[in-house]
Amino acid sequence: MDRIKLISGYDSKIVRETLDRILRDKQNEFRELAEVLKVPRGSEDWEVIILKFCLDFEDCLNIWTNLEEPNSVKNTKCMTIMRELARGKKNLKDVIHLQNIAYTIFKEFHETYKRLK
Repeated sequence: MDRIKLISGYDSKIVRETLDRILRDKQNEFRELAEVLKVPRGSEDWEVIILKFCLDFEDCLNIWTNLEEPNSVKNTKCMTIMRELARGKKNLKDVIHLQNIAYTIFKEFHETYKRLK
């Protein structure tokens, strides 16, 4: 299965190329998020799952900063994302570190996608 199609609103071919370029520099960050989210790195297209998670985190950030109006589905999705990031963490510093990783990945995705488009 080609999970790249899960990332809607973007050209799949450009998304794949963008992801490949991001992975050159951010492979450790993808691995760290995969470990936290319990995404097996041996599974097919695990990197796409992490990228999709980061793009979903972007939607949550837009809601939290009042750039987008929330609804009940989006609120539930955001709470789930936060629960996944915070699971097993002892302090807020660890959670913020993971949020910063997700933020960095989605920002770099948008910048690289724009250049390749």
